Amino acid sequence: MINSALRIVVPSLFAALLFLAGGCTSAPQAKNFNIKVTLDPALVGSSLQVDLIGANPISDLPKFESYSVSEYWKPGDTLRHDATKAVLAFGQGRPTTQTLSSTDPVWKKWLQTGALHLVVLVDLPGIPADRAGNADPRRLILPLDGAQWNRKTDTLEILVQESGVRLQTSPKKH
Repeated sequence: MINSALRIVVPSLFAALLFLAGGCTSAPQAKNFNIKVTLDPALVGSSLQVDLIGANPISDLPKFESYSVSEYWKPGDTLRHDATKAVLAFGQGRPTTQTLSSTDPVWKKWLQTGALHLVVLVDLPGIPADRAGNADPRRLILPLDGAQWNRKTDTLEILVQESGVRLQTSPKKH
């Protein structure tokens, strides 16, 4: 009697544990964030551009991780031309802090294409060498997966300095 009960209960418990464990590893879910970009005081008055690009992990992210930032900013660059982006222009008479709202229509386009990353590219003069990924100080690639950030985070803050672009928002501690 006890053996037959164990034969039913043990597999059921095992199946329930597998089900619960499977629920802990969910697929990444992109979240719309406000993207706040601020110029360091040393750059105030400088004319520069920041492109924000939603990148899906299959077709977009590998290109943007390895693409030359110097080439990207050259006139007529096709990757820059074809990218679905939000453009923040800084310079004389323009605010030194600008925000792409989480309700901006570009988010709908990004999320429809499966964007799970935000690529930030800054036309920052004086940085000579191209490097891959976040090693290039003019490029910052951030996850858009809400699970990567503290639950209350709705704004990703970015600082543009003479030495490069820096994330100011703390990611979730794992």
